[in-house]
Order: sequence, then structure tokens, then C-alpha cells
Amino acid sequence: MEPTVVSTSTLAPDEFDRNVPRICGVCGDKATGFHFNAMTCEGCKGFFRRSMKRKATFTCPFNGSCTITKDNRRHCQACRLKRCVDIGMMKEFILTDEEVQRKKDLIQRRKEEEAQREAEREARRPRLTEEQSQVIATLVEAHHKTYDDSYSDFCRFRPPVREGPVTRSASRAASLHSLSDASSDSFSHSPESVDTKMNFNNLLMMYQEQGSSPDSSEEEGSSFSMLPHLADLVSYSIQKVIGFAKMIP
Repeated sequence: MEPTVVSTSTLAPDEFDRNVPRICGVCGDKATGFHFNAMTCEGCKGFFRRSMKRKATFTCPFNGSCTITKDNRRHCQACRLKRCVDIGMMKEFILTDEEVQRKKDLIQRRKEEEAQREAEREARRPRLTEEQSQVIATLVEAHHKTYDDSYSDFCRFRPPVREGPVTRSASRAASLHSLSDASSDSFSHSPESVDTKMNFNNLLMMYQEQGSSPDSSEEEGSSFSMLPHLADLVSYSIQKVIGFAKMIP
């Protein structure tokens, strides 16, 4: 019977190609890494360690050339151990019980030190006071109650005028009417609603006077077709901001 061909690579761990499947050089099982200078599985790793520590001597019941596979690796320990040596496993790499314990202690100490450093970083991390947490909760709640992420209200806005010639007077009249309604609805509950509405009306009058100036070009009329839509959008935004502000203590 032809012996099974398995990997006998003895490359250092940092030279191993991670894209190549890791195969145990002894039995062909899935390898877990380099153990005692060779790529092996956990089973063959433990077998080699136990054999070297006990200084065991095995005898092959056949002709000394058994094929070692994942399924029959327990059948002939002599050929399995021979295979371990053939792929480069060395007993000098086996740690003593004391060395193993020191290594475990070192790993545990490093874990504890890292946990302590993390606890210190956590303790130094700034914390919110109860008052600050309450303020944030209030703001978030107000935002959720006044923000419509579906934008369903936008369907009520007047659409932009895109067809036909748009006269400057008609477009401006619709825009001013919308802005006037927006000012009335948005500021009706404000403590300074009277002064605000007066200032807003003055602004509209200035805008109207400027638009009626003889220097204005009739070609600019088409640019005002968006004003009714924008006026609705601004009015909606102002109302939402006011609604949000009213929910803040």
C-alpha cells in the first residue's frame, strides 16, 4: 500500500502562508499550528509530548512502514512516533512542567495587568452627572416627538410651478401670502409674537417694494416659481423648531 503523502513543512510560524490549508504533517488531520518545530494537530502534539516525557519505546507489529492517517493513528504508536521525528519534531522544544507553569503564570499575570489598566482607564473616563443625563433624555424625547422621519407632511406643500410662464406678480403674491401665514402660525404662541410679526411684515413690505422696482427684469419672474414651495418648507421648519423648543423646560 502506498503511504499517504502529507505535509512535512518545518517553516517557522512567521513564514507560513496563511492562505494554505494547515495539515498535520503526521496524520493529515487539520493542524492547529507549529508544535515542537513542526505543523501538527493537537492529537499528535500531545502524543509526541507524552512519548518524549515518558521516554517510551514502541515496536511496530508490522514491517515498520505503516501509513499514518487521522483514522488509524492510534493503531501503531511506533510508526506514528517515527513520523513525528521525520517531519522535524524535536524533544528539545518540549517544556518541563515548571516551564509550563511559569508560562501559564506569565500569561495570567499579563491578563490581570491588562484588566487593571482597563479598570483604571474606565475610572478616569468622565461621567455624566444625573442632571446632565436628564437634560440629554429630555432633548432626545423632544426630538423624537417633533421629528417626522417619514416626511409625510411634505405632501401638503405646494409643488413648484414648472409649466407655463410664471408672472412675477402672481408668484410673489402666492409667496408673500404663504410667508405671512407662516409668520402668523409660527409665532402666535411666542412671548414676543407681536414684535416679531411686525418685523416680519416690514420685511415683506421691503421685499415687495424691491420687487416692484423698475430696474427689475421680467426674465427673473421664472425664478420665483419655487417661492411658494420654499415658503411652505420654511414655515414647516419654523413650526417644528418652535414645537421642539416648547418641550424643553
